[in-house]
Amino acid sequence: MTAHQVDEIDPGSRPLNEEADIRFTARDEPLALRWRGSIWQVRGEPLRWSSSRSWWEPDPAGIMGQGSIMTMQYWRFRAQTGPASPILVFDICSDPRWEGWRLVRVTNLAVH
Repeated sequence: MTAHQVDEIDPGSRPLNEEADIRFTARDEPLALRWRGSIWQVRGEPLRWSSSRSWWEPDPAGIMGQGSIMTMQYWRFRAQTGPASPILVFDICSDPRWEGWRLVRVTNLAVH
């Protein structure tokens, strides 16, 4: 999986915007996600990328019409609740406008 494949939309995925309760390793990689009452353990190597965008918001100094660049950090990882559970792909995002991480997409690999 490459960063170029990150924006592909497929039939087994759905966009979300939920708080993500994430545990990280000592190397700052996702280890586990608590989602909808279950603990999802990360399997394999997570993919990290970032995205910068112009957000047309007022400048903190009060200059209207000035854009600012915000950088969002993303992780994509596969996870499952146990050896017999389905494997899902989770995309999480850290955006400077909020604290913590948000779950932005879940993809069911069984659909492919």
